[in-house]
Amino acid sequence: MAHGRRARAHAEGGHENSERWLITYADLITLLMVFFVVLYSMSKADTEKFQRISLSLEKAFNVDVLTATDAVSAGGDQSGALVVSMSQESTGASDAVVAEASRIRAQLETITTEGPAPDVAVIATKEGVVVRISGSFLFDSGRAELKPAAIPILDQLSKDLRGMSNDVRVDGHTDNIPVDSPRYATNWELSTARAVTVARFLAEIGQVPASRLGATGYGEFHPLGPNDTREQRALNRRVEIRILSGSTAGAPSGVAPSLESPPSLFGEPS
Repeated sequence: MAHGRRARAHAEGGHENSERWLITYADLITLLMVFFVVLYSMSKADTEKFQRISLSLEKAFNVDVLTATDAVSAGGDQSGALVVSMSQESTGASDAVVAEASRIRAQLETITTEGPAPDVAVIATKEGVVVRISGSFLFDSGRAELKPAAIPILDQLSKDLRGMSNDVRVDGHTDNIPVDSPRYATNWELSTARAVTVARFLAEIGQVPASRLGATGYGEFHPLGPNDTREQRALNRRVEIRILSGSTAGAPSGVAPSLESPPSLFGEPS
């Protein structure tokens, strides 16, 4: 009889253990539900408030907030052929300028880039051909030394410019966030230094005759659009290489004065 009771107790105990997995399963379902509720609440964050905080941080540190996050979300290695946009200003560029802009665009699109593709545009204007390159691709924040990734584009442009007789003006532009650097007092100095750096690359490394080159810094005073958002400010930070047509060639107006201690093209000397 005692043996029978032990057998029944064992059987009951075995039945109880076989259903304990339901408790663990229920706990897991509850945790998953809480996890997705938290994710949903995070996705509904106050974007306007976040943009205000982002702008305050950018003004305080003169950097782009979430630049690193954007790079991660964009993916790792995104190497491939450069995609160059092209447009024509409504001021009436000549057919020759439009054809030249198309040729330069085709040459630039043969370049293979590593990482996120830069914002490059070729514009046919009445003044000539403008090659617009995003400043964040060429330079680090608050700096005027070329990034290594910028060299293939400038090298290809140098090859094109060597075969021309046109004068070339390099224009530097920034956004409206005050520069935070002991080297540059205002965005005027920073934009001028960046324009000079690109012009020096074209002359010293690209072998474009220096007599055909000029450099101008406009600071934040010639934006493409408002500086209200991070994306708009990124568009306004740019360098424009202007290949002047025959009617506008000559000594470019507003040429930046030579610097007593011009910045190194690729960073501080070792």
